Amino acid sequence: MSYLGEFRQNVRALAAASLGAGTSLPFFAYTNSVFAAYLIQEFGWSRSQFALVGITMLASLPFLPLVGRLTDLFGVTRIALAGTILLVPCFIAYSLMQGSFVAFLVIFTAVLGLGSMTSPLTYSRLVAENFDQARGLALTIMNCTPAALAIAAVPLLNYSIETFGWRSSFLGLGAFAFIAGILAVLLIPPARTRADLKQAGSIQRPRAAREDYGLILKSRTFWLIVAALFLCMLQTPLHSGQMNLMLLDNGLTPQTASNIVSVYAFGTIVGRIGCGLALDRYTTPIVTAASMVLPALGYLLLGTRLDAVTIITLSMFLVGLAVGAESDLIPYLVARYFKTRIFNTTLGLVMSCSFLSSAAGALTISLTLKVADSFAPFLFLVTGTVTLGSLLFLLLPKSPEAEKVG
Repeated sequence: MSYLGEFRQNVRALAAASLGAGTSLPFFAYTNSVFAAYLIQEFGWSRSQFALVGITMLASLPFLPLVGRLTDLFGVTRIALAGTILLVPCFIAYSLMQGSFVAFLVIFTAVLGLGSMTSPLTYSRLVAENFDQARGLALTIMNCTPAALAIAAVPLLNYSIETFGWRSSFLGLGAFAFIAGILAVLLIPPARTRADLKQAGSIQRPRAAREDYGLILKSRTFWLIVAALFLCMLQTPLHSGQMNLMLLDNGLTPQTASNIVSVYAFGTIVGRIGCGLALDRYTTPIVTAASMVLPALGYLLLGTRLDAVTIITLSMFLVGLAVGAESDLIPYLVARYFKTRIFNTTLGLVMSCSFLSSAAGALTISLTLKVADSFAPFLFLVTGTVTLGSLLFLLLPKSPEAEKVG
């Protein structure tokens, strides 16, 4: 089948994956940063205290391997539908908060865990099963959806909070996520026939958990991916809850900061498109390393005293380029080096590493804010870790004929 032919045949699966994953955790990462400043002002939380939100990643770690394994066993439809329904009470709980930071952490953790059921962890299987030649671009389209929505949603949500209050805005965001999630589930195409699955090489069901996890954990490729991602993703908390605070730290107004977040979101779209097209045409390790190293310059500039709006905007655009690529790369690397029957099982483990890295980054941000009352030390730190992690990707197998794990 031709490159474009894959899109024509699988447009429904791609639409379902894009809408479902696009209105879940990646989208919430943008909206969380808008609510952050208002919640801190309302309840008197400190910035260093709020930075600890990132450690909720640790509490949600058990969800990721579990959701990945269940998706391999029961399919995307059942898992995504359950997650869509279970997220509704979380947004209602957000709107009822009375100032307890512990309560906020509990709700945030629940959203991370339940939201993983409607995130790319689940929906990217639709792309892995249905796309081969155009897999990189298909993942790009799926992962562009949150950023595309955020370009309009972030300023609109900021306006909504200022006009109607953050409580009503949480309810509105929850309603939007629920409606979009249901539509995504309805778009998922019917299960393919046994003949189709056999031809695609995905007829095998997962084996015993011990056997599958043993294959994955003994793989050198798995540990290279995990180590590189851990170093590259220490900066993740800056994109979920800390972004607006970091920009305000540079003397920007809340509305200007929200506008720059929209530029950052646009950067993620550009990065994803470029990365997706490159993955379908060039050597995977080289494309991965080149894509992931881009934000190093952006973080370096943000850590300096160059606080002109144009410099900050350019820096955030550079950061967005790599953050966009990162969302495509994780499922692509798993699909590239691991067989389809253990795709979600492996993806769950890799994303657990990403969450662990985010939690470590959150603790580091909290410490640097407490000691220096500035994001600059952390920005200089991640400039180095991102560069080192990007170089590790060059050690991955380069040959397209390399045997897949599993």
